[in-house]
Amino acid sequence: MKIKNKTKYIIITIGILILAVILFLFFSTKKIFIEENRSNIYINTDREEANDVEEKLLEEIARPKNFNFTIPIFMYHFITDEHANASDSENFMPPAKLEIQLKYIVDNGYEAVYITELDKLYKYKKPIALTFDDCFVYFYNNAFPLLKKYNLKSSIYIITDYINGPNYLTTEQLKEINESGIVDIQSHTLSHRYLTRIPIDEASKEIIDSKVALKDLLDVNSTVFCYPIGDYNNKIVDIVKENYTYGLNMLGGIYNSKTHSKYNIPRIYANRSMSMTTFTNYLKQSKVNANW
Repeated sequence: MKIKNKTKYIIITIGILILAVILFLFFSTKKIFIEENRSNIYINTDREEANDVEEKLLEEIARPKNFNFTIPIFMYHFITDEHANASDSENFMPPAKLEIQLKYIVDNGYEAVYITELDKLYKYKKPIALTFDDCFVYFYNNAFPLLKKYNLKSSIYIITDYINGPNYLTTEQLKEINESGIVDIQSHTLSHRYLTRIPIDEASKEIIDSKVALKDLLDVNSTVFCYPIGDYNNKIVDIVKENYTYGLNMLGGIYNSKTHSKYNIPRIYANRSMSMTTFTNYLKQSKVNANW
């Protein structure tokens, strides 16, 4: 019996040593690769550019060989107690209800991410996304303070021709929102028209010029486009592909990286009537599978 136990311990020890050698070689190879490329970086670029390139290089090395995910992306519109009797009253969510949802997200360890981070979700365990369409002044007055209170990232989709207009966000408010570090500002066209119902050159202007407007006004490089009223076709998608990295629809459902195009990203309609049971069931579907 003692001989068998001794043999067992020897085998385990050898296995541990082999594993240690493999890990040492793996990380040594990575280190050599980094050092070799670091030298090339500093030879060919200035210091600031070199730091940016090095950061991207390190991130690429840390990236898994492949990964996939499912992520619940919630779509909100107006966070306010007002207009409960409007024809689209389901779009008007009371701030108190939003706060209950945000508190649950934080208390249960979910991680709010920007849409622009979808290709980096291997860094997260329980990612979810909060998106706000149209973004009248209700966002600044009611949603923004709650997002700051719970320190949760969100993305907002701006109708650029509405800026400084009646009941809409002002330039100053947008600058404050942008400087907060927790809200990503993205495009929702110039004037929120049905893109498939207007001439294609007008649709193209709506898509492209809104991106230009955000750059000029806020120095924001918009890489996510939100289709107004969820209206698009193949021609519209082609224009979006030429100018953006992602396209958001409003058809409902969970985004699955295996089955959905990044220009046809579904979102969950977080409406006035959504129960907490429904909300939490969507959250539970958050999942990241990474293979190194």
